[in-house]
Amino acid sequence: MGAAITDTTTADVLYQLNKRLSEGGPLQEMVVIQKEFGVFSEKYSLKQAFRVLHIVPNDFTERRFWFLFLDALKNYTSDQDDVSGHDRIVKAHQENLESDSPLPVYTTIHRAADDKRVTVTRGRPIIYETQEYLIISIPTVPATESGRAARVAARKKRVSE
Repeated sequence: MGAAITDTTTADVLYQLNKRLSEGGPLQEMVVIQKEFGVFSEKYSLKQAFRVLHIVPNDFTERRFWFLFLDALKNYTSDQDDVSGHDRIVKAHQENLESDSPLPVYTTIHRAADDKRVTVTRGRPIIYETQEYLIISIPTVPATESGRAARVAARKKRVSE
């Protein structure tokens, strides 16, 4: 996410994802949505699923970059052999929501320099949390390493001219 969208937008999208798939009512509703519509399946891309669920940046320019990022996950590796990062995320959501006892999902990020793969684990991602979660972690490149900061500044300059 880091190279594709701003830090603020990344935090906002992560909040949306984590709130939408949190324990209790939100998770129960997602189970029903999955059962009725199969949003997470081979039929739909992450871009389509998140667009339908309205997990998107507020800024339309950032939204375009968010969708490009989601499509780019098809080129990421994952913690499963021969499964792209994109497909790993879709399958993790699908299997979880269709299971007999679905877990809330916590989506986070990690530095691509540490691990280039999309990973899916189970655990307690928040120190004070007692609930087990399905944890999806996506590799990112900080803006300072990607040159994004310079691109954003150049875009702002063009807009103000």
